[in-house]
Amino acid sequence: MTLIFIHGWGSFPEVWAGQKEFFGKEYKVILPDISQAKNIKDAADIVCGALPRAGDYVLTGWSLGWLVVLELLKSFNLRPKAIISIASTARFTDDGYLGAGPTSVHLAKMIRDCKKDPKRAYIDFYKMILADTGKEALVKVNLPPFDYNNLIYGLDILKSADYRDFIETINIPALIITGSKDTICPKEASIYMHKIIKNSQLEMLDCGHMPFLSREQEFNNILESFIRAIELNRD
Repeated sequence: MTLIFIHGWGSFPEVWAGQKEFFGKEYKVILPDISQAKNIKDAADIVCGALPRAGDYVLTGWSLGWLVVLELLKSFNLRPKAIISIASTARFTDDGYLGAGPTSVHLAKMIRDCKKDPKRAYIDFYKMILADTGKEALVKVNLPPFDYNNLIYGLDILKSADYRDFIETINIPALIITGSKDTICPKEASIYMHKIIKNSQLEMLDCGHMPFLSREQEFNNILESFIRAIELNRD
């Protein structure tokens, strides 16, 4: 079994260091880098090129990374053994379908700020998510130098991506993990997906937008149990 972890906006594969160490002892772990992608299909192409040529695999996406997972299922007709959503949504901005989370007005401001000063927009974003995950969360993660000019492309993806109709068609095992204190992709978004995606499992952790860092051991244990169950069903 191969595990593929896809990072989110303004991030790198290195955020999965704890998962690579934990799961790498037993599974092959692949961490695609979508930070240079200019649109959702670019990101999906990058991940598709990193997939194993043979054997079963599980696709995991955090935040924007989950939108890439959905694009892979929709446009590339992939058939992973299971999919895992982490602190994400079927549509980033709330047009009334959730009654919670960022609106198109909030996102428009992020886009304006990013065009004006991408580095400042990046810093402000992490200040916001670290406020509810713990400032120590990223200390052990060694992030490489970042090209701030690429941030705008990710925001364009968040503006246009909408998989609300598509998730009704998903019929493979799905694990949905959310943080009860997440202000970026609120728990309501995960609850919404859980109600629509058949054969899905919902887990809510006491944390914000980065459960794989702020609740690393609990997070890893939940993933491990889910993957074990998938393997048993496979056999």
